[in-house]
Amino acid sequence: MRYRFNGRSILLLGTALVLTFGWCAEAQTQEQVPMSLEQCRDLALEHNKQIQMAQADAVASDYLVQSAKTKYLPRVDFAGAWINPGDRDIRPFAIDFNIPGVTPPGLSIPLDFISVAPREIYTGGFTLRQPIFMGGKIVEANKMARYTSDLAHEKVKMKEADVLANVDEAFWRVISVQEKVRLAQTYKSLLDHLVQDLENVYAEGMTTRNEVLKVQVKQNEAELTLVKAQNGLQLSKMLLGQIIGLEAEQIELDSAIISEEQLSSRLLALESSNAERAEIVMLRSKLALTESARKMVKSQFLPNVFLTAGYNWVEPNIYKGSQSNLGGDWMIGIGVQVPILTWGDRIHQVHMADQEVAKAELELQDAQEMITLQVQQNRFKHAEALKKMELTKLSKEQAEENLRITKNNLLEGMNNVRDILEAQTMWEKAAAEDIDARVEAAVTLSELEKTTGALYQYATEHTQTQEEK
Repeated sequence: MRYRFNGRSILLLGTALVLTFGWCAEAQTQEQVPMSLEQCRDLALEHNKQIQMAQADAVASDYLVQSAKTKYLPRVDFAGAWINPGDRDIRPFAIDFNIPGVTPPGLSIPLDFISVAPREIYTGGFTLRQPIFMGGKIVEANKMARYTSDLAHEKVKMKEADVLANVDEAFWRVISVQEKVRLAQTYKSLLDHLVQDLENVYAEGMTTRNEVLKVQVKQNEAELTLVKAQNGLQLSKMLLGQIIGLEAEQIELDSAIISEEQLSSRLLALESSNAERAEIVMLRSKLALTESARKMVKSQFLPNVFLTAGYNWVEPNIYKGSQSNLGGDWMIGIGVQVPILTWGDRIHQVHMADQEVAKAELELQDAQEMITLQVQQNRFKHAEALKKMELTKLSKEQAEENLRITKNNLLEGMNNVRDILEAQTMWEKAAAEDIDARVEAAVTLSELEKTTGALYQYATEHTQTQEEK
């Protein structure tokens, strides 16, 4: 079959192709929109499997709390049975007997006359048990369930903070390598222009071929450095992509956030934060949990009182001469269980519980002291990084000015190639140190955010935002 294309069909086909390629180009452009640190953090929180497992544990702990509340309520059970007594007759008496005043003197009732043929027995009934006083066991069990739930939810925050710290580290690694790729490109471009200038000067006979070759060697080294930096950038993007759930080709980061203004605003927000480390909250919950466990042990010294009631059915009906129908009756009672002698077992358990409480208190105090030390250390590290960033910025500006003057002097014949190469090397080193200092300032700020609890607050706010959506 042949297809004929008229002018209209060709126009429609061309329009469709233009729209298709335009959409693909737009989608590719959208994928390359530079991402901020906050966007990478949000993606990591949504895709991390460790966080999802911790969230599942938190949901399970919530069900544990609901289960503990049911211990206050009465329990109703049903039990039933079917019994086949076998083929033998049931004889309640071993010998013939007489009943005084009923059987004549000298006579007795034959044993076979009072034997009972076996019959199937059906029985069933409902039983209700309501705790009245259990020595505080139910109250403490509910408290322990709530503390366990608190621990599980704080564990989620701790996992989120760990993930955020990993994201920050991977993010700043990409930023560092990304900036060094640009630096390598700029350095190579400088050498390319220098080679071109020297070749022009050599063509005019104003320099030697040896001088040109020296710069060309540096040019080759710069090209190799650029290739290594590009490979390192790809690997660092792959690592970040594994954390946030994106391909390396989709990752493009905005390096403008390393500016002093951005760091200052984050530091200011950190100073005004009153967040608390999840580890401290967890240790407090653990302390409360051990205290409830001690009260639970002490409750073994107290009596247990409970109400019991029920209704039972049986066939044959024993209430009406074993007739072949159901017969039943209800019952109600109060049960009391009082511990008397356990040979010191409960005393030993109380002493064990006391030691667990003391241990939990020491763990909390030790953690608070260590966190205070960590916060102070990270504050010093960040302050040093800020000072280093300030000095490296100044050194970079001075190296740029030195390179400009040396290049002008070279063109005027006042400097040689060695001088310009040294100036370029000095500039490259100063620029690389400036990049490292900026990244170090950002990394130390992230570490400070984690030690002060700001990352936990960030994770909590992210969770609340997701729940509102």
